[in-house]
Amino acid sequence: MRRGGFVSDLDARLLQLAPNEYLSVRQAVCGTAIWGGVGQGKTSASKALASAFLRANWGGLILCAKPEECDLWLSYARQSGRSRSVVIFDERAQSNFLSYELARLGGAQAIGSIVDCLMRVLEACDAATGIAGNTADQFWPQSIRMSLTHCLPLLYSATGNVSVADIIEFVTSAAGKAEQYLDQAWAESSFAARTLAKVLRAPAVPLEERTRNGLVEYWFKTWPNTPEKTRGNISISLAAKLDRFRHGRLKDCFCTNTTVVPDMALHGALIILNMPVLTWQDDGVVAQQLVKLMFMRLIESRNGLAPVHRERPTFIWMDESQFFIDIKDSEFIATCRSARCCVVCLTQSMPALIARLGENRRSAVMGLIGKFGNLVWHGNSCAETNRWAADVIGKGIRLRANKGRSVGKNTSRGMNTGANQGGGDSSNLGHGAGGFNHSSGSSTSAGNSWGNNAGSGESTNDSYGVAEQVDYFVEPAVFASGLRSGGPANGNLVDAVWFQSGARFRQSGGRNYMFVTFKQ
Repeated sequence: MRRGGFVSDLDARLLQLAPNEYLSVRQAVCGTAIWGGVGQGKTSASKALASAFLRANWGGLILCAKPEECDLWLSYARQSGRSRSVVIFDERAQSNFLSYELARLGGAQAIGSIVDCLMRVLEACDAATGIAGNTADQFWPQSIRMSLTHCLPLLYSATGNVSVADIIEFVTSAAGKAEQYLDQAWAESSFAARTLAKVLRAPAVPLEERTRNGLVEYWFKTWPNTPEKTRGNISISLAAKLDRFRHGRLKDCFCTNTTVVPDMALHGALIILNMPVLTWQDDGVVAQQLVKLMFMRLIESRNGLAPVHRERPTFIWMDESQFFIDIKDSEFIATCRSARCCVVCLTQSMPALIARLGENRRSAVMGLIGKFGNLVWHGNSCAETNRWAADVIGKGIRLRANKGRSVGKNTSRGMNTGANQGGGDSSNLGHGAGGFNHSSGSSTSAGNSWGNNAGSGESTNDSYGVAEQVDYFVEPAVFASGLRSGGPANGNLVDAVWFQSGARFRQSGGRNYMFVTFKQ
């Protein structure tokens, strides 16, 4: 199973889910989303999957929402013999993301990538402060992108480097009127004017003349001709969002030197982002989303690297993923399988994820979740999540038992009476030769009769049968009350429903889901 000290065969068995049922590497790299309410055992159960990754000697990036998560993963690493692979990224570590991109992609070729990276950072700043993205209004993001696109190449040309502080200072000091550049006193006080002068006279990295002239023209003509209110909004928005990188922990971690780079995971490092959201607050969200973006970009390009850098599978682990996942991650989740990267997301419910990313993005969120090849549901009190889980698993012909009983009872009562009477009289008189005779008679009879009768009866009929109906394979109620959540009351056992797109689990009669049990 191992090649070069790590499991890389796509058909290798990674984790046993049930008797004769296994999760393979091929299935793991399709991504896994784990759902479960608070206290329903999803963290305990996910330990089995995390430990499987560590035993396979993979590298990974672990994002942390809670302060205890770093210690939790340190225990996982210790139990799997991977303690020496751990790299803790906290306020004492450094990763200059702009310099990293310049070095990774090579000078001027990295400018476009840096612009995209900064735009994602700005979106992360909005998300961290509770401002969900509004896809209906793209004017301001596009205006900011244009300013960055025309600013960064000039900064790089002038100094051979790019920094967040220089970006903010350049944009906020750019002239509102073109004639200001002719004012020597003003030009000497403006960082933008000094930078433009250096690009034109003594650049550290010369630009092609046509490119240089187009960039300079933007700041001499387009920017001054932009309405003052629009310029002000762009400058303030850019400065306010990036200001957190000019001081404090984010400056120390991302705008100075570099001691940690995502590439370390390609060689087995377990990079734990010990910047928990519950203690670092907004800075923790922004910092971890930034490192995640750098890691994803590296993974997307790894198939263009030398074989030594692309053979070992990697993973991204996000507990409380509503803090870290982004709509644009959908593209990565859809394509990272070819780069052998497993994305694992844990969260409580569908509404929690939608609320974080924006109700107006509900369809996009559903599209993102639909990219995961493995869905795991633990107990949950969220009706919407439970209905969605039942819908995903699907419906089919189910045999439903039916039973009937009929009960009958009858009673009859009756009475009869009667009387009869009869009578008669006969007489005979005659005489004959020599004689005379006489006879007479009478008769009378009478009688009566009476009686009554009563009767009753009971009958009971039972009937049994089955009928075919189209219904859920797993009812929503199962997720609400039919899954064990661990603890002494449940023998420290946690139940879940494991769904795998296209699977045919023998345990469930060839269907795409099965019930699994984990030990805490």
